[in-house]
Amino acid sequence: MPDARLSPWPPLPPQALGRRRRRSLPFPLDDERCSLYALGRHALHAGVVGLELRPGDEVLVPAYHHGSEVQALTEAGLVCVFYEATDDLAPAEDALLQLAGSRTRALLLVHYLGFPQDSARWRVFCDEHGLLLIEDAAQSWLAGVDGRPVGTTADLALFCLYKTYGLPDGAAAWLPRARLTPPPEAGLGATPLVRRTAAWLMARSGLLAGAGTRLERDEEYDADADFEFGTPSAPARTSLYALARVADAGTAALRRANYALLLEALAPFVLPAFAGPRPGASPFAFPIQTDRKAHVLAALSRRGIRALDFWSVPHPSLPADRFPRAAALRRTVIGLPVHQELRRRDLGLIAAVVEEAVRDV
Repeated sequence: MPDARLSPWPPLPPQALGRRRRRSLPFPLDDERCSLYALGRHALHAGVVGLELRPGDEVLVPAYHHGSEVQALTEAGLVCVFYEATDDLAPAEDALLQLAGSRTRALLLVHYLGFPQDSARWRVFCDEHGLLLIEDAAQSWLAGVDGRPVGTTADLALFCLYKTYGLPDGAAAWLPRARLTPPPEAGLGATPLVRRTAAWLMARSGLLAGAGTRLERDEEYDADADFEFGTPSAPARTSLYALARVADAGTAALRRANYALLLEALAPFVLPAFAGPRPGASPFAFPIQTDRKAHVLAALSRRGIRALDFWSVPHPSLPADRFPRAAALRRTVIGLPVHQELRRRDLGLIAAVVEEAVRDV
């Protein structure tokens, strides 16, 4: 029986549903130019249409990507021109300039794992070269740079709300130019909400965790299903209800504190670009790098810890052999839980299992 059932996705504390609605919500929810969607891919698609990008226009996109964002751009008729990131996962100006052509209209800048990129630098770059700046902060809601929320320098910024809180779904698109047309309303979303609250209980009870593990069926990862665009809609009504009661800018500090505790134990295994909890970060996951990825994931799973097999499969439009750095990251990076609902004992268990699995020969 597992000690607990831990996931990189934050669960929803049952008591949160009884809280009063918050008077103010973090950016971009406090801005009338924010539009809400069920998924980030839908927010991105609506956003590029709102920017008046046309079919055939090119967007500079990192080779190290999830795939759903590439599919959203493709659905809008845009052409993705891929770039290899540097060792710190930032774009390289020289490479971007070599790739940019007469049809290039925008740069997609990804704020990986809750760690902000240098947005101001890329704002200047885009202005100098006549490009739009799209900031993908799907993993970085509540992060900031120099006291400003991530995304505020963009022509379009995207946030996945359910990656920060235990919501059934929820994403946001923010355009400083205008507000987008609202998507169709969604259903109640009661079943996913129950699952998110059950996940909180299973993270605190070995008995419940064991029952949940027995009931859960293991399914092979299906990249096509993961990248599928689907039908755009607004977030579930239960997501909107819970969001108004849990969203708090202070959550970023809790995640940074958890990150720091894991870093004390796992610093030798951390992906170098994320070797410290930067002041404005809102960590989405704790990234370790190992050549024994499958072995470590299996060891974690046996102890009830679900980790992210981080972005192991690229979008099929990527010529993967031309981007060896991205390919190496896909082979070696694991994302460990670091969210605000973890207890110190949970973090200790995660660190102990990883240390044993990585060193086990």
